[in-house]
Amino acid sequence: MRKALFSAAVCCLAAFPAFTQQQPTDWAKVEIKLQKLDDHVYLIQGVGGNIGAYVGDDEIVLSDTEQVQLGPKIEAALKTISDKPVKYVINTHWHGDHTGGNAYFGKTAIIIAQDDVRKTMQTEPDRAGRITDLPVSLPVITFSDQFTLHMEGGDIHAIYFPKGHTSSDTVVFYPGNKVVHSGDDFTNFGPNNFPAVDFESDGSGGVQGIKAACEYILAHTADDVKIIPGHGNLATKADLVKYLGVLNDTTAAIQAEINQGKSLDQIKQDKVLDKFNIATGARADAYIERVYKSLTQNGGAR
Repeated sequence: MRKALFSAAVCCLAAFPAFTQQQPTDWAKVEIKLQKLDDHVYLIQGVGGNIGAYVGDDEIVLSDTEQVQLGPKIEAALKTISDKPVKYVINTHWHGDHTGGNAYFGKTAIIIAQDDVRKTMQTEPDRAGRITDLPVSLPVITFSDQFTLHMEGGDIHAIYFPKGHTSSDTVVFYPGNKVVHSGDDFTNFGPNNFPAVDFESDGSGGVQGIKAACEYILAHTADDVKIIPGHGNLATKADLVKYLGVLNDTTAAIQAEINQGKSLDQIKQDKVLDKFNIATGARADAYIERVYKSLTQNGGAR
């Protein structure tokens, strides 16, 4: 894949309630939580997708921005650990619970994202009604495959994985690969966690990119890496291994039904997910449908 250097270049669904978080009626009551992960990197959690923050000597780099209403609170939380400004924002994908805060931080920070993030934010309405197409919210620097931001404390790498949760999924590796932000290619909701397979209206989502992203993280990080998931609690490699296993096993089960010539409705009726104890009813049907579409319209699992 091509590598673009900064120096040269200068969710979700009703069937998945874990991704469509209930919007609070009183934003003033939302608490911002900071968790220090290493000497420079923090996990920030409020409402929406998790945020990664690299705090350098001269500036701060965010991966994702949550909701615009929380911008002042997120900025205030950052001020408790550094007086430096947010200079860069890297978006992991286009969904409004990850890019909503661009409208706040984009007034002063440089927003960076994969090409399709900017394109989709300009053309697709956020499904939860969040405004993402404001000029101030849009990435001003985009890349196709990889992007490197050179910091005094090391390099921050952003790597694109197509055909995943969306058409624009990016995994952010902080300096030393000790902390990784997976975006929604990996979510961590506990024992009944299952992959965040989405399927956009243009057929861009699927299992291929999610699998590729998970395998890449596992192969390119140490055993003690700290993984910031798109949603949920800070994760370990063991959590990611389990998640990938669920993806592989459930995909294989659905693919076996497809190989037998069964229709989507027949696969749902067979309740192929019951043995995995991860989802039932409408949640199971929605997951089956997204995996089925990915396997039949995106060229199958790899």
